Amino acid sequence: MARSNRSLLIVGVTVVALASGFAFQAQAIGGGGDCSIDRVSGFGSTFYVPRGNGPFNILGWGNGTGGTSSTYRGLLESVAEECILVAAANTSSSGSGAAVEDAVDEARSRYSSKVGSNPKVCTSGHSQGGGGDFNAANRLDADCVIGLQPDTVYTTRIYSPVASYVDVVCIFSTADTLAPALPFNGPNCRANSTRYSQELTSGSHFTPTYGDGGAPGDEMRDYARAWLVD
Repeated sequence: MARSNRSLLIVGVTVVALASGFAFQAQAIGGGGDCSIDRVSGFGSTFYVPRGNGPFNILGWGNGTGGTSSTYRGLLESVAEECILVAAANTSSSGSGAAVEDAVDEARSRYSSKVGSNPKVCTSGHSQGGGGDFNAANRLDADCVIGLQPDTVYTTRIYSPVASYVDVVCIFSTADTLAPALPFNGPNCRANSTRYSQELTSGSHFTPTYGDGGAPGDEMRDYARAWLVD
């Protein structure tokens, strides 16, 4: 496929301008895992917050190009239902990792009573956000990275390897023609990791945007549970 056709994703997204710096709109969501959650919408981030006292660890999320957290709502809800606080950047351009860093920092502050003083942090994202989660991990000194169909060539690049103690998995799909494992993305993930795993699932590049993310979402939740649920 020509390079001009590899620019990711975009599903139709409605953006609502918020009148103030942070809109506190909590919506209760039934749990498919062990936790029921609230979805809290803000101007820069959206939080999927498990109910109860915790402590809960944090997953910071970066969207694919042009997407928002609403694009991945089913997937992110399903991760939070595993009793993980998900801090999702609202930006449609998450490759630098800066917006995910901001979302996680805000979650640490706003939900300090739920996450405690030193929660584990894993960075994750799809496509551009999947490549960008390496950059976010370096900004945050994160414990782990879960890259979902990461693009490391066209929409972003990995600026530098993550620390040697960071657990990393990159999850690819057999029918993905936009960010396949080969020839570049799998090797780029491996070259920037010490503790590296790679998974190949079924589905297309758009599978994570439907329902709870299909087979890529299953792998993502498995790793999130293993690394973030005590």
